[in-house]
Amino acid sequence: MILAGDIGGTNTRFGCLEPKVGGGWKVHNYSKIKVADFPTFDDALYAYLSNLDHKPTRAAFSAAGPVEKGYIKLTNTDWHISACQVEDIHGIENCGLYNDFAGMTRSIYELSDRDFKVIRKGRAHNDAPILVAGPGTGFGVGYLVPGKNDIRVLSTEGGHMSYNPQSDLEFKLLQILRNDRDFVSLELVSSGRGLPIIHKAVCDIYAETYIPLEPDTIREQAKKGDSICKDVCSIRASATMGAIGDLALAGGARGGIVLAGGVSERMIDFYMQPNAMNRFLNRGVRSDYIRDIPIRLLKCPLAPLIGAAALLEDVN
Repeated sequence: MILAGDIGGTNTRFGCLEPKVGGGWKVHNYSKIKVADFPTFDDALYAYLSNLDHKPTRAAFSAAGPVEKGYIKLTNTDWHISACQVEDIHGIENCGLYNDFAGMTRSIYELSDRDFKVIRKGRAHNDAPILVAGPGTGFGVGYLVPGKNDIRVLSTEGGHMSYNPQSDLEFKLLQILRNDRDFVSLELVSSGRGLPIIHKAVCDIYAETYIPLEPDTIREQAKKGDSICKDVCSIRASATMGAIGDLALAGGARGGIVLAGGVSERMIDFYMQPNAMNRFLNRGVRSDYIRDIPIRLLKCPLAPLIGAAALLEDVN
């Protein structure tokens, strides 16, 4: 049994994972909590463990931030995680710590077809990398690289690459965003964390009063034809799909693309609209390179837990 965790900027998920005979994973004691409800990761972990009858001696956590020598300072919250500290404080004998999109990426080979929705059909090259990327609270990017006898996971900080505007409206947005910061990232424009900032900036472009709205309301109003909400969703969708095209080229991801992250699930209708999809497909002289890459949407909320557990098993 492996104690697994998916530690994000907004929500954290814990579960006890048991490998099934013949493949796959059985999940016990699944729990989802709000990060804001606990001052530290250790407080959240203690609360989860206190409700277990039998405590696992192995743990695997995927968290939103770069891993440095068994330590993560999460990007979009004040939490930090130390593998050594988890072992010392909570009686865990072996704690693996991974980037959240390393877990998300590794899970792809552990899941079944029902965990995905086909967004764009194509032909996958079995010897080529698979790109796993998309926005949640932040923006994660990982690659599955096939090897001779194994699979290798490459986790990256690709979500923090620079925003790449293409239309007149997007250039106006960039100018407004640069008034308050010297670097505008893809994550800021595409992620849940950046949504209020983008919404306010679009209101500024149209000289309209900014009134904060919930993400669901923005999407609903966009579908009803509200011009500002439509532009907010269009800008975010185009930024995401344009970046997916860039990342597919940069990583040679002809093995397929998996869109992941909570925002991807909620924004998928906008990603599939012609403007956003054309941003993915238009690669200039290399448009043919990505034209046949299949795209799937990952729908399994347990994927990062499963991937983290699989990563721990890979080295044990």
